[in-house]
Amino acid sequence: MIEGIVKDGVIEPSSSPWCSPVVLIKKKDGSMQFCVDYRRLKDISQKDSYPLPRINDTLDIFTGVKWFSTLDLKNGYWQVEIDPKDK
Repeated sequence: MIEGIVKDGVIEPSSSPWCSPVVLIKKKDGSMQFCVDYRRLKDISQKDSYPLPRINDTLDIFTGVKWFSTLDLKNGYWQVEIDPKDK
């Protein structure tokens, strides 16, 4: 699994102090789930002091909108490219 996503250019080796270990978890159906252990990063991250908006308020914003865009949330974080200077 890891070799495949390295080959696809989704992940790359890193020696950054911000890197986090990869963990493969076996799911109930026997397949493997690719996970990243962000606990060390979360320990030093500043917490967001603003709560998420209510879903009804968010959906109300879309009234009259004609164009929408979606992401596949199964691997959505792999689909949003990060500027190389921010990696």
